[in-house]
Amino acid sequence: MTTLFEKLTELMLLDTERYSPQKNVLLKRMAANIISCFPYPTTRPASPQCPPPKPQLPESCEHRAFCDAFGKLVQVSVETMAITALPMDVWLKERLKKWVQLSGHEGSIVPATPHTLYKKQCANCGEGRAYKNISKDAALNGFTPKYYNELEKNEEHFIEIEDLLQQFADPTKTAIMDIKIGTRTFLESEVSNTKKRADLYEKMVAIDNDEPTEEERKAGAITKLRYMQFRERESSTAQLGFRIEAAKRLEGALEKNFKKVRTVEDVTTTFMDFFGIQRSRVRAQLIERLKSMRKAIENSTFFNSHEVVGSSILIVFDTEKVGCWMIDFAKSSPVPNGRSLNHRTNWVPGNNEDGYLIGIDNLVKILEDLPEYGDHPDDQLMVTEEVIARMKNSK
Repeated sequence: MTTLFEKLTELMLLDTERYSPQKNVLLKRMAANIISCFPYPTTRPASPQCPPPKPQLPESCEHRAFCDAFGKLVQVSVETMAITALPMDVWLKERLKKWVQLSGHEGSIVPATPHTLYKKQCANCGEGRAYKNISKDAALNGFTPKYYNELEKNEEHFIEIEDLLQQFADPTKTAIMDIKIGTRTFLESEVSNTKKRADLYEKMVAIDNDEPTEEERKAGAITKLRYMQFRERESSTAQLGFRIEAAKRLEGALEKNFKKVRTVEDVTTTFMDFFGIQRSRVRAQLIERLKSMRKAIENSTFFNSHEVVGSSILIVFDTEKVGCWMIDFAKSSPVPNGRSLNHRTNWVPGNNEDGYLIGIDNLVKILEDLPEYGDHPDDQLMVTEEVIARMKNSK
């Protein structure tokens, strides 16, 4: 396998005819900064064009996992031009080797710098524009990731936003939950789309084989609107204005099988399992944060003038800190004719209401009704399970 130093040397001696001058400068700067992190038994070159003889690298640098992680970094950096001066230990170990994408299409979000992410954008996606507008809305300050940049590479679009996990002491030792907010998960424009898709039919029958009508079974396909409304009804979206998309417990693996979590009782049980023995502390701080977020939305000029569909509440906590933010604004769009939305009115075609505050209202209510830790019969079992998980992870 190519050694780390050989890969760096290759980057430093790139054919200038193959790459743009800008990329050559950035790649060489990246290589020079990484090389400067290592102690050399030989004299360092005066310039990147004159690399030294191969040094004796630390044993950890020759480790296959390290080189694999570095190779992934190089690939991502070249494709997105996310090239910076990198603190190697933090970047490779914490942001690539243990990288977790909670939801969304795999590979659509990648590390950009030690504190930011690149998120791939769909065609005609207005998420960058939404983040720009949000950044100008004082009421929402601190309730969303910071927005930094928008760029295009190989006819693909990316936005650069804050990596919220970097606000925690050790991002790899956090519990994370993605909650899709709103009573509607499809755009008004999708209502008129009558194209039938076989892949959505397959997704439907995988959840509930009895759901398709006889006509749908014969066609083997359904419209996106039909599937989205089915998903809303099957989950807690239609009833509660939110649904749990994915979660990772403090001492557990990533879990995405929440399609049947639909009632208040289902959500309560899921929250109790997710919070674990940290429940009382996390619950209290989340309620306070969500109430502040709700007030910010009510006073927000952005929310007053935009429908916000497909957005999520991201909950993150560790043993010391609790965080909660709004993320994902790819399906946010201005309301036609200068109308205003209150985000609590039930949706009917044409009114653009999304039920965002209905979801937050119900989320706060469920958390307020959640029993304090120690008041539920399953709490002692929860302690035992967490102790066992920690013992396994410490081996």
